[in-house]
Amino acid sequence: PHHTTMTRPFKPPPLARDTTGFRCNSLRAYAWKQWTMFEATFAICGLEPWEKLVFVIVMSLLTFLFFTGLSRVIPSQLISLLPRMAYYLWGDERVLNHWMDHAAASVKEL
Repeated sequence: PHHTTMTRPFKPPPLARDTTGFRCNSLRAYAWKQWTMFEATFAICGLEPWEKLVFVIVMSLLTFLFFTGLSRVIPSQLISLLPRMAYYLWGDERVLNHWMDHAAASVKEL
């Protein structure tokens, strides 16, 4: 009987401890690495330089508008959410009113 064994045609080398292969020894190298990762993440590495600039400006504007809106909406939402949260936690939203009155009185003492 003829017996054959399957062998691997290629054995990959063992992985090194640092698989990135890139060390950031300076701020410039770190910035370059971050920019490269940004380009690869959003697939803008194939764009013209002016297209990259437009993309970065638009993304920066959208990010600014998002966080500005978030910072203006969250406080008002929290104020309207506190009585409901008190009702679910303590079964009565008057507990929150008592706590708020106590906090306001302690602030007035200062």
